[in-house]
Amino acid sequence: METRAELVDGVDTLTLLGLLGKAAAHKGLRIQAGSSSAYSEPIKEYVLDEELLAALAESGIKRQERPDCRNEIFTLVDENPQNKVPGWSSSNYWNFKLFEGDERKFDLRVTLYVGFQVSFKKRGVVLMPLARGSFFSPADHLPNLRMFEVLVNENDGDLPVVAKELVESGGTIVVTWTELGLGDIHKLPDLFEEFVGGNDLVNQLGRTGSVFDPAPYPHRQQPRDELFVLEQTQPKIFQMWRAQLNEYRDRLIV
Repeated sequence: METRAELVDGVDTLTLLGLLGKAAAHKGLRIQAGSSSAYSEPIKEYVLDEELLAALAESGIKRQERPDCRNEIFTLVDENPQNKVPGWSSSNYWNFKLFEGDERKFDLRVTLYVGFQVSFKKRGVVLMPLARGSFFSPADHLPNLRMFEVLVNENDGDLPVVAKELVESGGTIVVTWTELGLGDIHKLPDLFEEFVGGNDLVNQLGRTGSVFDPAPYPHRQQPRDELFVLEQTQPKIFQMWRAQLNEYRDRLIV
């Protein structure tokens, strides 16, 4: 029996970025290369002129004067109710700087993106709207959705279909495992926990990184390298782990 893994990326397993990339492609998008968090390439850039600023103000996203910054910062604040998190302040505003060398004109560019997040509870990849300004942007979901919604509704003629879908869905879309043809996928550590079945000794062996291949808890792994095991590969990995555990046990027999 084969006891060492020869797993093919994209066939047996997917990295986190590989999985999110499949969900992005399903909606006609591409993951932005080199990003520290998962979001799409830009889908549209807007310059906030008087008409767009008026539309934003009507939706509750209004300019806030900044005398503390000597009028060198242009701030838009989402004054609508926010989702409160105990111990955290709402991240609900955009800051824009003056154009370099121009003391009269602010760089009021906002670019729309789509963010991605894996959800095992929803059995898929969740897509979320992002509206990022040229300097500082909010992290919270609701302000991003509200800015995204206003800009899309003002001009959706040359936007991908997914932008309108996000607005019409209320801010999230789920691309399910079924839509991606992935079956019941598992993260590698979760699969190992199922294999261990509550045996703490075997679980500790898995954490050493020297007994099992693929190692269920890889050392120095970057989040983007996290492995997801496709359904058809899971029995194969269980068989390999069982054989490796038996080999380890046999080596202990004197």
